[in-house]
Amino acid sequence: MENRHAQQICHPGVVERVDGHDVLVKIESQAACGKCQAKSYCGMGESTEKAIEIDLRRAGPDMLPRDFYPGQPVEVILSRALGYKALLMGYMLPFLILLAALAIMFYATGNEGLSALVAVLLMAPYYALLYHYRHKLRQTFHFSIRPLGK
Repeated sequence: MENRHAQQICHPGVVERVDGHDVLVKIESQAACGKCQAKSYCGMGESTEKAIEIDLRRAGPDMLPRDFYPGQPVEVILSRALGYKALLMGYMLPFLILLAALAIMFYATGNEGLSALVAVLLMAPYYALLYHYRHKLRQTFHFSIRPLGK
């Protein structure tokens, strides 16, 4: 089990609602320093709530809507490989595009302000493409869910 758990990213959450075969789970995402004693002083220990919609038909053959209810504590599971893919698409690739655009524009124009503006504006089409293909991405990034206490 230790090997299987090392290949997964698990987050505790609470079922918000069950709608057909879809379960909406709220998880609290914390910064890496969430357990740090000094987080209240530095302001870096912020946490945000995120909602994840899980299609039980893709979560596993033994998952049924009647197994979940609002307010139920659950664990949301994503394979580590898909987590790395999400990290790449959501953060690393945009950063590389931003950096490349900044360098190319600065080399071409010598104007720092224009280079920064163009680099930032290039993020809009990138994230628009991600939004446009969100349904296809939703099929790629599927989550599993497990009731806590089982």
